[in-house]
Amino acid sequence: MMNFKFIKTYSYLLTCFVLLFAVGCKTQVSPDTYTQSIAEIKKNYGRLVTVANMPTPNQNGTGDRLGLFRDENGTFWGLPLTKDKTGNVIGCIPAGLKESPITDTLPADTKEILGATNEPTDWRGGTGNLELMLRKNNGDLAWHSVKEAKSKIEPVCWSHSSPKQALPYYRIVIAAVNK
Repeated sequence: MMNFKFIKTYSYLLTCFVLLFAVGCKTQVSPDTYTQSIAEIKKNYGRLVTVANMPTPNQNGTGDRLGLFRDENGTFWGLPLTKDKTGNVIGCIPAGLKESPITDTLPADTKEILGATNEPTDWRGGTGNLELMLRKNNGDLAWHSVKEAKSKIEPVCWSHSSPKQALPYYRIVIAAVNK
C-alpha cells in the first residue's frame, strides 16, 4: 500500500512539473535566414573561393555547408550556404557581419587559399575546426586551422541539419608584412 501511494504522489508531481514546464516555455521557431543569392553575396563579400562542411562539436551533424568568399580588400568571409527548393545555392548573412570582429589571421606569406576541410580530431566526438589549405608565396603548402565566432545580433544563421543551432561566421585576414 505504501509503494502505491508513493508512486501515485510521484506521478502526480511529475505530471505537474511537466505541465508547468510546458506552459512556461515557448517553442523557438527559427526563421529561415537563408535569403541571399550567390550573386548578392558576391556584390558585398567578393568571389567564392572554396566550400566545406561546417565544423561540428559532438557529432551534431555535418549537413550545413560553408562558403568562403574573398572581398576586394582581401578579407575572407565564411558564410553558411544551402540549396533552395529549386536547387539554387543561397546563403545566410548574419546581422552586423561587416562590423563584426576579425576571427582569425592567416600568415603574412599566404598567397592563396586552395581549399577547406574539417580538421581531423582522431575521435568521433566532432569534426574539428575549419582548416584551410594555403599556398605560400614560395609555393609551399600548409594547413592552417581558423577560429570562428557567433553573431551576437539577431537574426543569426540557423542550421538546416539537426539539432537546430546558431551557426558561426568567419572573418579572416592575412597578416600585414612588417617592413
